[in-house]
This record gives sequence, C-alpha cells and structure tokens, in this order.
Amino acid sequence: MRDMTQGKSDRRLDFEALRDAIERPDPDLMLGFYAEDARLSIVNAHTPHASPFELRGKWEIDRHLRAAFGHDASHRVEWDADVGEDRVTFREACEYSDGDRVVVETTLEVLDGKIVRQVDVVASDAGTTRHEEGGRGPPS
Repeated sequence: MRDMTQGKSDRRLDFEALRDAIERPDPDLMLGFYAEDARLSIVNAHTPHASPFELRGKWEIDRHLRAAFGHDASHRVEWDADVGEDRVTFREACEYSDGDRVVVETTLEVLDGKIVRQVDVVASDAGTTRHEEGGRGPPS
C-alpha cells in the first residue's frame, strides 16, 4: 500500500482518514471525502446481472451513509487495500448486532483528492442469510 500523505496532499485521497471515518463510524466525516457530483453504485454479489442501485450527488450519498452506518454494527477495513493516486480498492467487513455479516468490495475513483465514483459489491458473509432475504445491503 502506498502512503497517501506523500506528494501533493491536496490531490490525493487521505485513505487513512477515510478508513478511520468508516471504522468509527462517522458519516459526517465520510461525506467530506466525496465530490459534489459523486456517483455511488451498489451491486448485490448474489445477483450480479441485476442493475446496480445508483446514487447520484452528495445529497443522495449522505442519506445512504446515514442509513448504512446508522445500524448497530462494526465496520472494519481490511489492511490489504490497494491505494493509488486516482483509484483505491479495499474490502470492508461489517458485523451487525444480530450476528449477520456482510462483506463489501469497494472501488473508488478519485479526482483532486475527492471520491468521484464508488462501486460497492455487497455480499453476505458465509453462513448468513438475512442479506439474501433483503435485510441488509442494496435493494435487489
């Protein structure tokens, strides 16, 4: 993983700060990483040919972050992130108080230090069923 603090810090995403915001979780801090016209696509890994759930603009993303991170859950970004100047990929493991686990494979496209496009592929972790029944994750 490359250090995001080297070079022109205003041109690079501060991945460590984003990781911290996700793991707290802090939706207000997370929202600050997005460009005003950012797009977020959420794909259900169990139905890969279905159309992704699309969010456009910071306002829609804000509502999503508050819903997704408002549950009683732990969020952990795994350390094997691939951080580049204009692209970041990482895996997030989420565990809910009822025992459900969800894994999110995230790809971020970054421009001038802001997220302009995000694609999340969401899957239930082995042994869970609530996500597949519509309890967690993106709409089907």
